[in-house]
Amino acid sequence: MIERLAALAGRDVSRETFERLQRYAAMLVRANEHQNLISADSVAALWGRHLLDGAQLLSLANRSGRWADIGSGAGLPGLVIAILSGERMTLIEPRRLRAEFLRSVVQNLGLIDVDVTAAKASKATGSFDLITARAVGKIDQLFTMTHHLSSPGTRWILPKGESAKSELDDARRNWQGSFQLVPSQTHPAAAIVVADGVRPKR
Repeated sequence: MIERLAALAGRDVSRETFERLQRYAAMLVRANEHQNLISADSVAALWGRHLLDGAQLLSLANRSGRWADIGSGAGLPGLVIAILSGERMTLIEPRRLRAEFLRSVVQNLGLIDVDVTAAKASKATGSFDLITARAVGKIDQLFTMTHHLSSPGTRWILPKGESAKSELDDARRNWQGSFQLVPSQTHPAAAIVVADGVRPKR
């Protein structure tokens, strides 16, 4: 599994990092018994469907920098990225119980460069080099809610399902920039939208 993680993330994964990821996975499974962090039928496929899926986003980052994970929920993909990379990460999650879960993971794993913002993305503040989000509305809506968190140099890395192309086509009506669709390495029918220089059309 370590080799698979490293291949997807495009970087070495130490035994210590892998064990930390295992601890996060165990905390997620336990917490899922009390609140709906991930669907019950995806627990058995946690590594392939969630953790490996998040790891591949690291290989699409063109720089080190400060990350934001919008609508982080269970910490996917934000905590996976933070654990594997050690880079600064802000998890933005409006639901109180989920934000509390995220804080408990951060504290338990000693993730000193990870912050949790318990607020809607539209109310969050800061400027980020890399922004990711999973299952947080359509791309057009996401840009509208969170563009204030970006700068001209921000890269957006957005895992999407089979709707990636149609969502991107819709977003292009209101937004301009450099966009590419990258096939997912963990879900054959899915794609990842990578966007640079995102700005509203005038």
